[in-house]
Amino acid sequence: MRGALSLKPSYYEALKRLTLELAGVRMGSDHAFLVETRLASLAREEGYASLDAMVEELFGSGQTRLAVRVVSALVERDTHFNRDPASLERLEQVALDTLASVRGGGRVELLCYGCGSGQDVYSVAMRALSLAEQGRFGGMSVGVTGIDYPSQALERAQAGRYTHFEVQRGLSAPDLLRWFEPDAGSDDWRVKAELKRCVEFREMHLLSGLDELDTYHAVIFRGALSHYSAPAQVRVLRGLSKLIRPFGYLVLGTGEDLGDMNFGLDPVADAPGLYRKREAAPVQPEPVGKQPTDRRDFGPRTDRRRRTLRH
Repeated sequence: MRGALSLKPSYYEALKRLTLELAGVRMGSDHAFLVETRLASLAREEGYASLDAMVEELFGSGQTRLAVRVVSALVERDTHFNRDPASLERLEQVALDTLASVRGGGRVELLCYGCGSGQDVYSVAMRALSLAEQGRFGGMSVGVTGIDYPSQALERAQAGRYTHFEVQRGLSAPDLLRWFEPDAGSDDWRVKAELKRCVEFREMHLLSGLDELDTYHAVIFRGALSHYSAPAQVRVLRGLSKLIRPFGYLVLGTGEDLGDMNFGLDPVADAPGLYRKREAAPVQPEPVGKQPTDRRDFGPRTDRRRRTLRH
């Protein structure tokens, strides 16, 4: 049974508006209970005597760092290893195979947008490394970058340590033994160095920090599009499309699509949720404008030639 909710009703609505403003995410109808359960541990971590005290400080001081921490805790989604395997198979069998055959070597860079506690990033990296072991990549190597708001979840992703319950969600026994090792002194499992070497995690404001990133051969954004408001969807997809290199890929989740939007991306035949970036348009030369004259005022100008002819 739920415990009594402690915050003033007005604070729940204020947190809901703050989440929409900062993250573009609409909280559900059960947002009051969500606030209580997700922010209680954050309040303790931040050193507040109570959740109520932290929220009063948040809206009393307008502290940006605390606002980002609060919102990131509220928008964190439950995830697990090898989530939505159909979309991962499209990434593996279409996007990565095509990139390997076209490039024939070098390094392919992938981006996971909104990586949370890191299971998506490690799932992609495990598949890529397995393909390399099978010889399907030739001399190509893969790097995977996960980005998200600064949060407890992202700190766990960076640590690469998961509970026994978490590794049981989506990981087969062979994959667990191949890519993880027991964490000494606990029942947790830690990502092996071989897997961790090809991943990177970065703290970032997902709606305004994308300009800080390089470009990628594929961007992975799965299972979260519906959580964003319509304006935020456009903003996110426009930003992500700019990060994809020509002939690179956008990977959405099963059942997700761009609708009437395209942002220079075309759907891949027989691969729902997979889009390919078009070739960059050639730069058009600047149109030739009027040449500057020696005129220095905007008054009536006498045409000396025509005046001479009249005389």
